[in-house]
Amino acid sequence: MSGWSELPPDIIHSISLQIDNPFSLIHFRSVCSSWRSFSSILKFRPMTPLKCPLPLDSGGCGDDCHILTSRVYLLKSPNSNPRPKYWLFRLQEKGNGEIVLYSLFLGRNSSENKFLYPSLSLNLLDCQIFVLAHEHVAYFSEWIEGLDFVMDLVVPIGSMGLDGKNNEFAILGKLSFESLAMYRSADECWTELQIKTDPYPQGIVSYKGKFYAIDRTGRTIVVEPTTLEVNTFRRSRPSDKTMRRWLLKLADKLLLVEMCRERGYGLYEDKIWFEISKLDEKRNNWDQAEDVDDHVLFLDYYCSFACLATEIPGFRANSIVFLDMWRTSDLPTHERISVFEFSEHGLRSLIDIPEYIELFRTPPGWVLSNE
Repeated sequence: MSGWSELPPDIIHSISLQIDNPFSLIHFRSVCSSWRSFSSILKFRPMTPLKCPLPLDSGGCGDDCHILTSRVYLLKSPNSNPRPKYWLFRLQEKGNGEIVLYSLFLGRNSSENKFLYPSLSLNLLDCQIFVLAHEHVAYFSEWIEGLDFVMDLVVPIGSMGLDGKNNEFAILGKLSFESLAMYRSADECWTELQIKTDPYPQGIVSYKGKFYAIDRTGRTIVVEPTTLEVNTFRRSRPSDKTMRRWLLKLADKLLLVEMCRERGYGLYEDKIWFEISKLDEKRNNWDQAEDVDDHVLFLDYYCSFACLATEIPGFRANSIVFLDMWRTSDLPTHERISVFEFSEHGLRSLIDIPEYIELFRTPPGWVLSNE
């Protein structure tokens, strides 16, 4: 075999079945003319919407509940003179096949904020593209009692495939139920768990075949998806300064990330720091850690993830990038993003770090197509 074009059709077909995002499709079609004309991959195979209808409420809402997939991408410039440039962004795949460009730290999209992300064409043939993370959210409509109107809600959830082909799945979330509830595709119904929960869980994630959720009181809830068995535990040494919690996976570990805050005399005199704990499955406890193992954490309401600092040149290891929710919302988004570095035990604003702020600006000129 002298070239890619001579690969047997069945092998090309097997490769095409792995394509589930538009960037991989572009790379596939750029290999050679025969791959570009391959009949079975005229467009990328979108993630099949995971439908999980809610029980209808008095306003007739609930039957439209479905799961949306978000992916975070890192785009690298085609040249390195004087050094490569990078841009960080998020795409959400909707149930109708539409792909929407989002700000990493905002739930708003390009159609809602044209001053942030106008319609544009990205030059993807000359750029390198890396997938850093993907997460799922539940989208549904809810009738608001007393106000007599319908609100569209986007809520973080935990999701898990229950078989090797991901044909069967489970969803855990606090949607329109009084407590946490689980949807299993095989049952085609929701089961509300027999546990009193905080109205707004601060983190839900699947890890080693179980769901883990944490509420605002610091209680960890563990759910076995096949038996619906529920157990709870608390961190043995909780901080009384914790303001917000996240759960996220780092390599083969599950982390509890806690933002702590000590009030000062003024808004900007408050002291903010982070405490990191790793799950001890045998003891059902959280063991405190010194840092995040040379990673960078990105903490967002919709899509939180970890990556090695070496994956994003210029980033400092053992740091956390987050949106300071206590700062005024009148500021531009990038001015509300802060960076915590464990080595310095302190905060810096994103705008004070040139290598960082380039990643979060509106689309730079080098990513735009000339077409």
